[in-house]
Amino acid sequence: MSFEASVAVISSVGTLVLMVVGVLNFRIFSKQLALAQQQIGHAVRQLELAQKAPDLQFIPRSIADSSDHLRVLLEKPYLRTYFYDEVQWKEGDRATADEVKLLSELILNNFVSSIMHSAAFPRYPVRGIDRIISFHLRHSPALREFLAENFERFPFSGLTLLCFKARTRDDVIRDLRALAEAPGLDPAEITRRAQLLRLFEESPGRDPIEYAAVNMERRQ
Repeated sequence: MSFEASVAVISSVGTLVLMVVGVLNFRIFSKQLALAQQQIGHAVRQLELAQKAPDLQFIPRSIADSSDHLRVLLEKPYLRTYFYDEVQWKEGDRATADEVKLLSELILNNFVSSIMHSAAFPRYPVRGIDRIISFHLRHSPALREFLAENFERFPFSGLTLLCFKARTRDDVIRDLRALAEAPGLDPAEITRRAQLLRLFEESPGRDPIEYAAVNMERRQ
């Protein structure tokens, strides 16, 4: 074989080897690229979950806030009627006045927790819970009485609770006026209740939760 022929054969073999190596390298690169894409996708999903985590943690909290009183009702089912059926407690009932008042306080405190969380954290899932609050306030004389008698204990959420209880704006205004005229109030509480009435009258169409947020801002 001549020298020129030998060089041509060697060149062809070299080119073939380079092509084979190139194909192998391309396949390896393709696998590495696919693996990298999978890792990126996994990282993106982890990031999305991490971003949703603060929102997701509110869901069990909102459920607990709206249903914590059910444990008491399971243990003492005779109390249920005072919070679901528009039944007024009276002497001679199986339930004692203290039992009804204590459960009223527990339920309202849970509702207040929902309201305060929703006012502070807009992504707190209050929708649906607001209907639960409205239902109980509209069907429980015990809750309404406790709220009226202890309105000063709800400085941030009292007006919001009145809104959820009421069916019309006139109902809220009537409640606020009656609360402002209640006997035995100190001057600071009289002023606070008058301010709530003015706030409500000057802000038609506002979402009830917004009143809690406004009152929280005023106290800061």
